[in-house]
Amino acid sequence: MKAAIQFKNVNKKYRFGQKNITALRNFSIEVEEGEFVAIMGRSGSGKSTFLKIAGTLEKPDSGEVFLNGREINKLTEKQKCKIRQKHIGFVFQQYQLLQEYTIWDNVCMPLYISHDTPDYQHLQHVLQRVGMWERRMDYPDQLSGGEQQRVAIARAMAAKPEIILADEPTGNLDYYTGQEVMQMICMSREIYRQTIVMVTHDIESANYADRIVTIEDGRLR
Repeated sequence: MKAAIQFKNVNKKYRFGQKNITALRNFSIEVEEGEFVAIMGRSGSGKSTFLKIAGTLEKPDSGEVFLNGREINKLTEKQKCKIRQKHIGFVFQQYQLLQEYTIWDNVCMPLYISHDTPDYQHLQHVLQRVGMWERRMDYPDQLSGGEQQRVAIARAMAAKPEIILADEPTGNLDYYTGQEVMQMICMSREIYRQTIVMVTHDIESANYADRIVTIEDGRLR
Protein backbone atom coordinates (compact mmCIF):
# COMPACT_ATOMS: atom_id res chain seq x y z
CA MET A 1 0.00 0.00 0.00
CA LYS A 2 1.11 3.57 -0.75
CA ALA A 3 1.53 6.00 2.14
CA ALA A 4 -0.95 8.88 2.01
CA ILE A 5 0.77 10.70 4.90
CA GLN A 6 4.37 10.19 5.97
CA PHE A 7 6.37 12.04 8.63
CA LYS A 8 10.11 11.40 8.95
CA ASN A 9 11.87 12.68 12.08
CA VAL A 10 9.70 15.80 12.30
CA ASN A 11 10.42 18.37 14.99
CA LYS A 12 8.26 21.35 15.92
CA LYS A 13 8.71 23.91 18.71
CA TYR A 14 6.64 26.91 19.77
CA ARG A 15 7.93 29.90 21.68
CA PHE A 16 5.82 31.34 24.50
CA GLY A 17 7.54 34.38 25.99
CA GLN A 18 10.98 33.18 27.10
CA LYS A 19 10.03 29.52 26.97
CA ASN A 20 10.32 26.99 24.14
CA ILE A 21 7.67 24.26 24.04
CA THR A 22 8.46 21.15 22.01
CA ALA A 23 5.31 19.84 20.33
CA LEU A 24 6.86 17.08 18.18
CA ARG A 25 10.23 15.34 18.75
CA ASN A 26 11.77 13.27 15.93
CA PHE A 27 8.22 12.26 15.10
CA SER A 28 7.77 9.57 12.43
CA ILE A 29 4.57 7.93 11.22
CA GLU A 30 3.05 6.46 8.05
CA VAL A 31 -0.65 6.43 7.27
CA GLU A 32 -1.53 4.20 4.35
CA GLU A 33 -3.84 5.21 1.55
CA GLY A 34 -7.42 4.38 2.57
CA GLU A 35 -6.51 3.81 6.23
CA PHE A 36 -8.45 5.28 9.17
CA VAL A 37 -6.10 6.22 12.01
CA ALA A 38 -7.17 7.64 15.37
CA ILE A 39 -4.64 9.79 17.25
CA MET A 40 -4.95 9.88 21.03
CA GLY A 41 -2.99 11.50 23.83
CA ARG A 42 -3.22 14.06 26.60
CA SER A 43 -3.72 17.76 25.94
CA GLY A 44 -0.42 19.28 24.85
CA SER A 45 1.01 15.97 23.68
CA GLY A 46 1.38 17.13 20.05
CA LYS A 47 -1.79 15.70 18.47
CA SER A 48 -3.13 18.93 17.00
CA THR A 49 0.33 20.00 15.87
CA PHE A 50 0.63 16.77 13.92
CA LEU A 51 -2.75 17.41 12.30
CA LYS A 52 -1.88 21.02 11.39
CA ILE A 53 1.40 19.99 9.78
CA ALA A 54 -0.30 17.12 7.92
CA GLY A 55 -2.85 19.64 6.66
CA THR A 56 -0.09 22.04 5.49
CA LEU A 57 -1.40 24.66 7.94
CA GLU A 58 1.97 24.79 9.73
CA LYS A 59 5.58 24.04 8.78
CA PRO A 60 7.85 21.73 10.78
CA ASP A 61 11.14 23.10 12.09
CA SER A 62 12.95 20.07 10.68
CA GLY A 63 12.22 16.65 9.22
CA GLU A 64 10.32 15.57 6.11
CA VAL A 65 6.56 15.45 5.46
CA PHE A 66 5.03 13.70 2.46
CA LEU A 67 1.41 13.78 1.25
CA ASN A 68 0.67 11.19 -1.41
CA GLY A 69 4.39 10.99 -2.12
CA ARG A 70 4.99 14.75 -2.46
CA GLU A 71 7.35 16.41 0.01
CA ILE A 72 5.32 19.40 1.16
CA ASN A 73 8.22 21.25 2.80
CA LYS A 74 9.56 22.02 -0.67
CA LEU A 75 6.29 23.45 -2.00
CA THR A 76 5.40 27.12 -2.23
CA GLU A 77 2.54 28.55 -0.14
CA LYS A 78 0.43 28.73 -3.30
CA GLN A 79 1.05 25.04 -4.01
CA LYS A 80 0.21 24.08 -0.44
CA CYS A 81 -2.98 26.15 -0.61
CA LYS A 82 -4.00 24.22 -3.72
CA ILE A 83 -3.36 20.92 -1.91
CA ARG A 84 -5.63 22.04 0.95
CA GLN A 85 -8.35 23.06 -1.48
CA LYS A 86 -8.22 20.01 -3.75
CA HIS A 87 -6.93 17.10 -1.71
CA ILE A 88 -7.68 17.62 2.01
CA GLY A 89 -11.01 17.93 3.82
CA PHE A 90 -11.04 19.35 7.36
CA VAL A 91 -13.58 18.58 10.10
CA PHE A 92 -13.23 20.66 13.28
CA GLN A 93 -14.71 20.39 16.77
CA GLN A 94 -16.19 23.90 16.50
CA TYR A 95 -17.85 23.24 13.08
CA GLN A 96 -16.66 26.65 11.76
CA LEU A 97 -19.74 27.25 9.65
CA LEU A 98 -20.41 30.75 8.28
CA GLN A 99 -23.58 31.94 9.99
CA GLU A 100 -24.66 34.35 7.24
CA TYR A 101 -24.68 31.63 4.55
CA THR A 102 -27.11 28.77 3.92
CA ILE A 103 -26.15 25.15 4.47
CA TRP A 104 -25.79 24.75 0.72
CA ASP A 105 -23.40 27.70 0.46
CA ASN A 106 -21.41 26.53 3.49
CA VAL A 107 -20.90 23.13 1.86
CA CYS A 108 -19.95 24.77 -1.45
CA MET A 109 -17.60 27.31 0.16
CA PRO A 110 -14.34 25.36 -0.47
CA LEU A 111 -15.32 25.20 -4.14
CA TYR A 112 -16.21 28.88 -4.30
CA ILE A 113 -12.84 29.77 -2.78
CA SER A 114 -10.94 27.65 -5.31
CA HIS A 115 -13.14 28.97 -8.17
CA ASP A 116 -14.41 25.48 -8.97
CA THR A 117 -17.92 24.78 -10.23
CA PRO A 118 -19.89 22.74 -7.66
CA ASP A 119 -20.79 19.25 -8.81
CA TYR A 120 -24.51 19.41 -8.05
CA GLN A 121 -25.13 15.67 -8.22
CA HIS A 122 -22.17 14.90 -5.97
CA LEU A 123 -23.19 17.53 -3.41
CA GLN A 124 -26.79 16.35 -3.45
CA HIS A 125 -25.58 12.82 -2.81
CA VAL A 126 -23.30 13.96 0.03
CA LEU A 127 -26.04 16.03 1.71
CA GLN A 128 -28.50 13.16 1.37
CA ARG A 129 -25.97 10.80 2.93
CA VAL A 130 -25.58 13.01 5.98
CA GLY A 131 -29.33 13.62 6.19
CA MET A 132 -29.17 17.36 5.46
CA TRP A 133 -30.46 17.63 1.89
CA GLU A 134 -33.92 18.81 2.99
CA ARG A 135 -32.28 21.45 5.21
CA ARG A 136 -29.92 22.84 2.58
CA MET A 137 -31.58 26.29 2.47
CA ASP A 138 -31.57 26.66 6.26
CA TYR A 139 -28.89 28.60 8.15
CA PRO A 140 -26.47 27.25 10.78
CA ASP A 141 -28.28 28.92 13.70
CA GLN A 142 -31.37 26.86 12.81
CA LEU A 143 -29.48 23.60 13.38
CA SER A 144 -28.51 21.57 16.41
CA GLY A 145 -24.85 20.85 17.16
CA GLY A 146 -25.10 17.39 15.62
CA GLU A 147 -26.71 18.79 12.48
CA GLN A 148 -24.00 21.43 12.17
CA GLN A 149 -21.34 18.74 12.41
CA ARG A 150 -23.10 16.79 9.66
CA VAL A 151 -22.86 19.91 7.49
CA ALA A 152 -19.17 20.22 8.38
CA ILE A 153 -18.63 16.63 7.23
CA ALA A 154 -20.47 17.34 3.98
CA ARG A 155 -18.32 20.45 3.46
CA ALA A 156 -15.17 18.37 4.00
CA MET A 157 -16.32 16.02 1.22
CA ALA A 158 -17.35 18.75 -1.24
CA ALA A 159 -14.13 18.74 -3.26
CA LYS A 160 -13.88 14.93 -3.21
CA PRO A 161 -10.62 15.00 -1.19
CA GLU A 162 -8.41 11.96 -0.80
CA ILE A 163 -7.61 12.82 2.83
CA ILE A 164 -9.91 13.85 5.70
CA LEU A 165 -8.32 15.39 8.81
CA ALA A 166 -10.69 15.53 11.77
CA ASP A 167 -9.87 17.36 15.02
CA GLU A 168 -12.13 16.19 17.88
CA PRO A 169 -15.18 15.91 15.58
CA THR A 170 -17.40 14.58 18.39
CA GLY A 171 -15.99 16.76 21.19
CA ASN A 172 -19.04 19.04 21.48
CA LEU A 173 -21.66 16.34 20.96
CA ASP A 174 -23.60 14.05 23.26
CA TYR A 175 -22.84 10.33 23.17
CA TYR A 176 -25.52 9.25 20.71
CA THR A 177 -25.01 12.15 18.31
CA GLY A 178 -21.26 11.56 18.49
CA GLN A 179 -21.70 7.92 17.51
CA GLU A 180 -23.95 8.99 14.64
CA VAL A 181 -21.30 11.41 13.39
CA MET A 182 -18.64 8.68 13.59
CA GLN A 183 -20.82 6.37 11.52
CA MET A 184 -21.11 9.12 8.90
CA ILE A 185 -17.34 9.58 8.81
CA CYS A 186 -16.91 5.83 8.32
CA MET A 187 -19.59 5.83 5.62
CA SER A 188 -17.74 8.64 3.80
CA ARG A 189 -14.55 6.64 3.93
CA GLU A 190 -16.21 3.52 2.51
CA ILE A 191 -17.96 5.36 -0.32
CA TYR A 192 -15.14 7.69 -1.33
CA ARG A 193 -12.18 5.48 -0.28
CA GLN A 194 -10.63 8.28 1.72
CA THR A 195 -7.73 8.28 4.12
CA ILE A 196 -8.89 9.57 7.51
CA VAL A 197 -6.80 10.83 10.42
CA MET A 198 -8.77 11.79 13.50
CA VAL A 199 -7.56 13.37 16.73
CA THR A 200 -9.78 12.42 19.64
CA HIS A 201 -9.89 12.02 23.42
CA ASP A 202 -12.84 9.63 23.12
CA ILE A 203 -11.99 5.92 23.07
CA GLU A 204 -15.49 5.10 21.75
CA SER A 205 -14.82 7.24 18.68
CA ALA A 206 -11.26 5.95 18.35
CA ASN A 207 -12.52 2.37 18.20
CA TYR A 208 -14.07 3.08 14.79
CA ALA A 209 -10.54 3.41 13.36
CA ASP A 210 -8.39 0.68 11.83
CA ARG A 211 -5.54 1.70 14.10
CA ILE A 212 -5.15 3.78 17.25
CA VAL A 213 -1.84 5.52 17.92
CA THR A 214 -0.93 7.48 21.01
CA ILE A 215 1.26 10.56 21.11
CA GLU A 216 3.05 11.34 24.36
CA ASP A 217 5.40 14.32 24.80
CA GLY A 218 5.66 14.75 21.03
CA ARG A 219 6.51 11.13 20.26
CA LEU A 220 4.61 8.01 19.33
CA ARG A 221 4.25 5.89 22.42
